[in-house]
Amino acid sequence: MNFKEKLLYIQENQYQAPTDAFDLIQEMLHNIGTVDAQLRDELIYTTLSHWIPSLPLTTYELEQILTIVLDDNHLLFKLGETHSDSVFTRSFSMLVIPLLLTRHKETPFLSNERIHQIKDTVFHNIRNEKDYRGYDETKGWAHAVAHAADVLEDLAQYNELDEADLSTMLDLIYEKMTISKRIYSDGEDERMVKPVMCILNRNLLSQTYILQWIQRFGTVENESEFLPAFRQKNNIKNFLKSLYFRIKFHGVYDAALCPTIEQTLYKVEPVYYSS
Repeated sequence: MNFKEKLLYIQENQYQAPTDAFDLIQEMLHNIGTVDAQLRDELIYTTLSHWIPSLPLTTYELEQILTIVLDDNHLLFKLGETHSDSVFTRSFSMLVIPLLLTRHKETPFLSNERIHQIKDTVFHNIRNEKDYRGYDETKGWAHAVAHAADVLEDLAQYNELDEADLSTMLDLIYEKMTISKRIYSDGEDERMVKPVMCILNRNLLSQTYILQWIQRFGTVENESEFLPAFRQKNNIKNFLKSLYFRIKFHGVYDAALCPTIEQTLYKVEPVYYSS
């Protein structure tokens, strides 16, 4: 059997792991950026999502997986490229991190220093990721921003991350939600609201700080050309509306934050909110 046939066989057998499971995990990580959407998404990632949280992997093996995921050939692979296939390697390497964090919650194996190393590498990736594609009709999901949001959601809940880390996280979210290259159309705004809610639940940042962060969306430096400005405004409005309704749904912070979101939306696009 070739590699894909092995994974199809494992899938057909309810992800029962063979004796060489760790070797196969390493092979999956080596191929995680394949442009074969079925192999990448349905087989490699899905198999990893079953195995990493549950298999009796040793601390050494889990650390090896993490080291690979964070290296220059995975999470940092050709970081900064746009419209190239390298995004699939970065994006799906990012998705392995929540699997490792889930495993750590059940059976801790990460030191404080290691958690901060994950945080620093993830922040570096997000800050420098320039490929904003969601779904590619030929190659499937790229979704680097959405996958980054999933990792931020997990990291935001860790007590090891302090006030400064959460503040940096909000800055990164602001940067990604104010882009002008494309209008996010694949749920990125909803996904990026999740880490914001986790940050709010930590109660480390003052309400004043959060209000000022929201207001920043109304004072973003506008693009001079029409189309980039149009995209940017739509990204900001979609994100703020998603944040608004998530806050309303949970029934917390709404008295303070929702009026500020409303005022910021008006400032971004007064033509749609004036009588």
